[in-house]
Amino acid sequence: MNPNELIINPRTGLLRAGWRAAIFIALLNSPYLIYVLLSKNVETSPVAAINVSPGMILTYAVMVAWVAAVSWICLRFLERMKLSALGFALLEGWFGDVLKGCALGGVMIASVVALQIAGGGSRLSFNPILRGERGGINWAGVPTVAAEMVAALALLILAAAFEELIFRGYAFQTLLRGAPVVVPILLFSIYFGWAHWKNPNRTLFSTVNTALAGVWLSIAYLRTRNLWFPTALHFTWNWTMGVFFGIPISGLQIERPFLVTSSDGPVWLTGGNYGSEGGAAATVVLIAAIAVIWRARWLRVSPEMNVALLARAPNSEAAISLGLGSGHGGED
Repeated sequence: MNPNELIINPRTGLLRAGWRAAIFIALLNSPYLIYVLLSKNVETSPVAAINVSPGMILTYAVMVAWVAAVSWICLRFLERMKLSALGFALLEGWFGDVLKGCALGGVMIASVVALQIAGGGSRLSFNPILRGERGGINWAGVPTVAAEMVAALALLILAAAFEELIFRGYAFQTLLRGAPVVVPILLFSIYFGWAHWKNPNRTLFSTVNTALAGVWLSIAYLRTRNLWFPTALHFTWNWTMGVFFGIPISGLQIERPFLVTSSDGPVWLTGGNYGSEGGAAATVVLIAAIAVIWRARWLRVSPEMNVALLARAPNSEAAISLGLGSGHGGED
C-alpha cells in the first residue's frame, strides 16, 4: 500500500481520523495556561473544597471558549464542517434534550442516594447553617446557602460543558467518523476515568466508576448527536449530588450545600470521602441508565443535526488497505 494513505485519505484528501484527533489534542494543550488551569494536587486531607468564586467561574468560561475555538479550527480546516456539527448549536429539539438530561440526571443521583440509605450507608440532614433553635429554620443562613447554590450551578454548568467538549467533543466525534463506535467510546471513557485519578480520595473502584460514567455520557451523545443532552446529564448529576445532597463530587466538596449526607456505612456502597461516584450504588444506577438511554424512544437525532453532520467532503472516506483481503469498511 502507499504509505501516504496512512496519513491522507485518497478519496477525500483529508487527514485520517486519528491524525485529526491528535492535532486537536496538540492544539488544545499548546498554551501553558491550560496546563496550569487543569493541574490538580493530590490531597491527603479528608475532602477538598470546590472553589465557587467568580474568578473560578470566569476561568471555566475562558476554558470553554478556548476548547470551542480549537474545535472550530479543526472542524473548519481539517474536515470542512461547520461548528454546528459539534453539538452545541441551537438546533431543533435542543432545549427538550436539556430538560430530559436535567430530569434524568436528577432522578439518577436521587436513586443513588436512596440505595445508599436503604443499604444503611447514609443519612440525610439539613445543613447546620439552616437549622434554627427547636427544629426551626435559621432564616439568616438561607441567603448564604442560596448564593452558594446559584454560584455552584453556574460553575458546574461550565465545568460540565468543558468536560463534554474535551471527552465527547471534536476528538471523540472525529474518531466516530473513522473507526468502529466502540473505539472512541472505550478510549475516551478510559481517558475520562484517568483524568480523575489525581482527585482527592480516589480509589481504583472510583476510577472504574468514572470510566463507566464516560460510557454513559458517550451513549447519551450517540443517541442525540448533540452535546446538550450529555452536558445536562453531567451538570445535573454533579449539582444534585454536591449542592443539594452535600455529597463530595469526585472527592471535591461544596462548602455550603442544602443538605448534608453522611457516609457512615461501607465505603464500597457510598464511596466514602470520594463521594457516591466511588460506590456500588452509583455503579448500579449508571448501568441501568446506560440501558435506559440506549433503548429510549424519546431520544433522537434532529433532522438539522443530521444535515450538519453530513455537510462535509462529498465522498466517503476509503478504509486503509493492508492487503489482507476484505475487512472493515469504515470511513477512515
